[in-house]
Amino acid sequence: MRLTIINGSPRGEASNTGALFSHFIRGFEETSGNRAEVLYIIKNLKTLNVLVDAFRTAEAVLLGFPLYVDTMPGSFKMFLEALEPLAGRDNNPPMGFLIQNGFPETYHNRFAARYMEKFAKRMGCRCFGSILKGGCEGLSIQPAFLTEKYFTYLYEIGKAFGERGVLDERLLEKLAQPEHLTSENIAQVVPFVNKALWDSQLEANGALEKSFDRPYQP
Repeated sequence: MRLTIINGSPRGEASNTGALFSHFIRGFEETSGNRAEVLYIIKNLKTLNVLVDAFRTAEAVLLGFPLYVDTMPGSFKMFLEALEPLAGRDNNPPMGFLIQNGFPETYHNRFAARYMEKFAKRMGCRCFGSILKGGCEGLSIQPAFLTEKYFTYLYEIGKAFGERGVLDERLLEKLAQPEHLTSENIAQVVPFVNKALWDSQLEANGALEKSFDRPYQP
């Protein structure tokens, strides 16, 4: 199978979306004859026709993007709009989606997934499903005990897709956990996130003591 992956993160190759894709691709390409090509929207903002042509000739397409406060990046939306001339065309490729966000709850992604499934229908494409994951901010600095499990799930999802051409619902459900956080979870997660992600970055930039400043307060 020849899979065209389009990374819609404004961070491009350094994105959390790309980190997730890398494990999916590793599993996908274990099947002999499978090949994944990764293209980046951020690199083609002025030449979106390159991506439109790639979509036109693709055997199958997997689109990935992050949620920025519950919505897709504007550059990704531009790409979707550029596909309009292909809507309803015969032989449009089947398409699926990888949607991630930094909030711990995967439930945030469900609404974007519904939108994308409707988009696939409007394009006349068969939708083969969505890979959804929350808690993905700062993947490069998250400790291994947090990331190892869902990187393994992504590898297994990619391997199953490479073998059968379908996304394994059982694995998708496991990857998506937690869908919701309890109040007890939030009490544990928020201090950890503040310390491990934000405070460490503030400290590295010599600004930790300014974290509670209020420059616009009258």
